[in-house]
Amino acid sequence: MIKFGDSTTTAILMVMRFAGQATGTEPTQQEIAAVLKSYFTIDEVTNQLNYLRHRPQDDEEASASFAAPRLTLRINLTGASHRNSLARAGYFIEAIGEGLEAIRKHARAVLGTEPSDEEITRSLMSSFILSELKNQIVYARRHPRRSAT
Repeated sequence: MIKFGDSTTTAILMVMRFAGQATGTEPTQQEIAAVLKSYFTIDEVTNQLNYLRHRPQDDEEASASFAAPRLTLRINLTGASHRNSLARAGYFIEAIGEGLEAIRKHARAVLGTEPSDEEITRSLMSSFILSELKNQIVYARRHPRRSAT
């Protein structure tokens, strides 16, 4: 298990929440790791990084990106999903870190400079990237890879 900074944790949790709301089933950490490692994601996040670097955010947008959502408390011990309880506590499987590192390496090679954690967070939290990650999760669920036997 690994622990990320606050901005990266927020981005990964937002991906999980968005995909869960859109599909009805929250993705596992393994599903998130698989889509982060896909070349399509790596390339699209790099393109988004390039776009965001040419369109700097204003102060209002920056504060809105990391503003804490309104806190709510809901306790449902029988119906709550325990699938990603470690992720909600900020602990992730190493494969997610590998996916983020693949994005970082590709972006460095294409853009010439390594993106910061905040830049990667902004890219992952963009509506376009969130939608693409959700679409890849849906596709993977409908077309599971057959294991080589």
